[in-house]
Amino acid sequence: MLNLVLALNANGQYKTIEEVRVTLTADQLTLDRFFKEVQRQTPFKFSFENRDMERSLDISFSQKEGKVIDFLREVSFQTELSFRQVNHGIDVLKREGKGGAVISAPDPITINGTVTDKNGEPIPGVTVSVPGTSIGTATDLEGEYSLPVPEGSKLVFSFIGFENQSVVVGTQSVIDIILKEDMASLDEVVVVGYGSVRKSDLTGSIASIRSEEIKGLPVRSIAESIQGRVAGVMVNKSSGRPGSGSEIIIRGVGSINGLSPLFVVDGVISGNSPTFNPRDVESIEIIKDASAAAIYGAQAAGGVVLVTTKRGSFGQKNKIEFTSNTGVRQISNSYKMLETDDYVRARNGIGDDYDLWDDSNLPNTNWFNELFETGIEQSYLLSFSGGSEKIKYYLSSGYEKEEGIQKGNYWERYSIRLNADYAVTKNVTLGHQLYLAKMQQDPYTMELPWRTLPYMDVYNEDGTFAAVPPVVEFSGGNPIAELGYRHYKSRDLSVNSIFYVNWEITPGLNFRTTGSGSFGSGYDDNFSEANLLRRAQTNENYSKSLNYSESYILNSTLTYDRVFGEKHDFKIMGGYEVRNSHGASLSSQATGFPVRVAESFALSTNNNKTASGGLSYGSFLSQFGRLNYMYDSKYILTANIRRDGSPKFGPQNRWGVFPSLSAGWKINEERFFNTSFFDLLKPRISWGILGNDSALGNFLYQPSYQQVTMHSFDEVSSIGGFNSIRVVNENIKWEEIHSTDIGIDIAILDGKVTFNADYYWRNTKDMIYNLSIPLSSGIGGVNSNPSLMPVNIGSILNKGWEISSQYRNTLGDLKFSIGGNLSHNENKVLDLGLPTAYIYSGGAWPLSSNSRPFITENGQPVGQLYGFIADGIIQSQEEIDGLNQTASDFAGQTAFYNHQYTGPGDLRFRDLDGDGRITAEDRTVIGNPWPKLQYGFNLYLEWKNFDLNATIIGIAGRDVMNDVKAFEQNFQQDFQSTYDIFNASYFLGNGLTDQPRLGLFDPSGSGAFIEDPSKNYRYYSTYLVEDGSYMKIKNISIGYTFPESILNRVGMDHLRIYLSGQNLFTFTKFSGLDPEFSNDVKNHGQYNTSTYPQTQLISFGLELGI
Repeated sequence: MLNLVLALNANGQYKTIEEVRVTLTADQLTLDRFFKEVQRQTPFKFSFENRDMERSLDISFSQKEGKVIDFLREVSFQTELSFRQVNHGIDVLKREGKGGAVISAPDPITINGTVTDKNGEPIPGVTVSVPGTSIGTATDLEGEYSLPVPEGSKLVFSFIGFENQSVVVGTQSVIDIILKEDMASLDEVVVVGYGSVRKSDLTGSIASIRSEEIKGLPVRSIAESIQGRVAGVMVNKSSGRPGSGSEIIIRGVGSINGLSPLFVVDGVISGNSPTFNPRDVESIEIIKDASAAAIYGAQAAGGVVLVTTKRGSFGQKNKIEFTSNTGVRQISNSYKMLETDDYVRARNGIGDDYDLWDDSNLPNTNWFNELFETGIEQSYLLSFSGGSEKIKYYLSSGYEKEEGIQKGNYWERYSIRLNADYAVTKNVTLGHQLYLAKMQQDPYTMELPWRTLPYMDVYNEDGTFAAVPPVVEFSGGNPIAELGYRHYKSRDLSVNSIFYVNWEITPGLNFRTTGSGSFGSGYDDNFSEANLLRRAQTNENYSKSLNYSESYILNSTLTYDRVFGEKHDFKIMGGYEVRNSHGASLSSQATGFPVRVAESFALSTNNNKTASGGLSYGSFLSQFGRLNYMYDSKYILTANIRRDGSPKFGPQNRWGVFPSLSAGWKINEERFFNTSFFDLLKPRISWGILGNDSALGNFLYQPSYQQVTMHSFDEVSSIGGFNSIRVVNENIKWEEIHSTDIGIDIAILDGKVTFNADYYWRNTKDMIYNLSIPLSSGIGGVNSNPSLMPVNIGSILNKGWEISSQYRNTLGDLKFSIGGNLSHNENKVLDLGLPTAYIYSGGAWPLSSNSRPFITENGQPVGQLYGFIADGIIQSQEEIDGLNQTASDFAGQTAFYNHQYTGPGDLRFRDLDGDGRITAEDRTVIGNPWPKLQYGFNLYLEWKNFDLNATIIGIAGRDVMNDVKAFEQNFQQDFQSTYDIFNASYFLGNGLTDQPRLGLFDPSGSGAFIEDPSKNYRYYSTYLVEDGSYMKIKNISIGYTFPESILNRVGMDHLRIYLSGQNLFTFTKFSGLDPEFSNDVKNHGQYNTSTYPQTQLISFGLELGI
């Protein structure tokens, strides 16, 4: 007996099950296979009232081709199921007993109402029914319904993606319902390269973030949105400068050159860092393993970030949304530098003295306060979205401005986005996207004010900038004046466009072609006024640079999707992609201007102007394919392959082939696995090869020459000619990353609790490195650094594990989502080409006097901290006498352990080679900059009209070389210091302390102060190594949504206000300003005086919808 209700929309845009026909693959199918075949061939989707339904039941059909309604009747006769069509949904209900249910009731009453989501938006197509009867209807485009029901009945409101809601009618005649989203859905669709797949059918390691998860958070980029939310993905904001980017490292350091992830926006490769507003983003997928990333081949070695922007919906009511965020930024931490009296006292302690210091009315300038200020941040986005039966659109316009925490520093962006789709016919859809952005900024900033004088004024009495007092030895300047003298303007304009056509040739066969064009141009205009306030005066200087770029991408895919023999689910995709780009740049410089500030080179009186520039070309050609196979909804196999051609390699190595293979097993679908506890239990394994060419420029396999006029045969005139500036390596080839991943996905409690775990290992082979060519070879640019030759020299191994879990649920008025992730990665250099090969990197004055503080060598992680081991402080003269005697005995003559003036209070460096002396051979690995653990915690709560969103991030087991410590505890030449200097051993009456001494007065009686002869603050050692572990409350937002009863009075659908904060609290033992920073992978753990401080933000936001 078939109980069928057709609840169709009044405008007739939905087809009925009486109109649509299907062709089954067999005359006997399981119930589950029947549902899938109908969904595959029609617009209908089944929703199930009862999850315990026996879907493996075999159903026999009298024919293989016919109307959907006829097949549903046959299923209904053989089961206890009834069906109800609601627009494009078919509800599957389990009948109570055999035959149709009959309810005796008094005269019905008509119930009217509106169904909306939490934002007040109407939801069309919601099923409104009386359980156990054939009484039902569906909401129209305005979310409204009308249904006659017996008094006292119970109404059930259901819609895919939302939780069912039941209401007892009683004597009510109007029932309005607000549906809550179903936060736990294993049928969620996840975007993958050139396609999509159900989340439960994934065989690779892919994480997904939805726009709802990051709403209201004060993030300005995609990278910031990801931070702390995905296991195995390290995100560090590079600095607190306005508009600064973030470093993303997925599953460890894959190359000594670094590996940034590939960004793909709406199916089009978009470089490594798209700059649009995160509020335009609908979803973000992060591909971490090779199984899914191999479809992008040579570009995906660092992982892939897939970004999908927002679009409208067909049949959607027009919607206007406005969001704004305004707040204040300030420096998150600062150093307490010496005030004038204490500065003078400390300088006197090392023998410095000037008559000027006798003045009791000396200024007391806090240069930190003068240089840094509170910056205002603004962000606005206005969007329009909607759709009819044939068209859907999303239009947004945004404005953002971030004022820096230094005077005059800012970053600003204007943006417009238009996404539109058109249903040309029932089989053809086309669409276009257009994004325009204008960015402008003043990027110039001063370093922290270490080289300043506290007794120096900022301004003279007449308002002009104050100069350095002429009577003191000081090579610094007035940092506020230097900011004022620098006039820096940077402008960039970018246009990105995408156009696609999607053609369903036949059911299951789909062709899609996508073309895109990206265009960019910009300039940097930098004028520096003459600075006569310093001892080393500088003249005015004007530099300008221009750039232009354009790139084009065309890709086409053909996808065939079909089920054979009931249980064999095949999906095959093949594609072709071509990319082409070129660019131009020009830079120039001039001096000698008779005006204070110039904006034209024509004003220069110096004829010796310089200019340089160039053109760049790039192209890429690719073929790719993917096979998805699933047997009986249990066993899943995915295979990818891509062939890439690049002009960066010679003809013999130009093409690279990158395959991958992955498999999964849904154990929970097995008949022998007789438990309903697991909604998903899926082990999976993947393997693949990815490529990398990011360390190379185009055409480096070809010779390159430079024109010179330097050769003279008569010592009078010079002869021009060309010389080679490059050593050619025609055998250079792709860097390859071989990756294997073993994981498991688990879901329980109707999908409310999910758990994912992975173990992986990635082996980078044929690693590309640029070797320096000796200048004696005669090959290289004139008066320049040595030429570089790219070679394939070695390999790196990364291995690690990741776990993540999430619990989502609704308990009464409380809706919440709690998630956490934890990961561990370790990397090891397996081979650098030679057993004794080393790469040294990093270092900064004054600590670079002995060596670079980071080393990459075989058997160790990339960029290990390198220096001396400091075994505490020398305690007595007897101790140093014994050390000097050991050095003399070993040398056979008078020798010193470190320096002739090394004494009590100096660091005792460990003599590793046993010769009794501290030499370069005593340096060793002294720390690891890569954390042992990385974690993130995310919390989202909704209670009635209140909501809370928070992100906590952290790392543990990371070592940092803190160069700044040498400035905090000592005077470096004419630099400032902090109050820590007063804790130095034997300083101003101190005895022995836990800090090294600053130096000593010349024992010969000259009275001169010998500054740090033992290089306590000049040698890189474990004394400067600190624990860089931290836990940080990165983002938090608290909001309130106004109730619908208030909004209806003013014609609004949604109004939310919120307060948010960023970098509010950091828990760490690190003594620097902030442990979150980034550098090149070869010196990743270096923190120095040029590290721009992170900022703290507190802002107020508004979300409005009508």
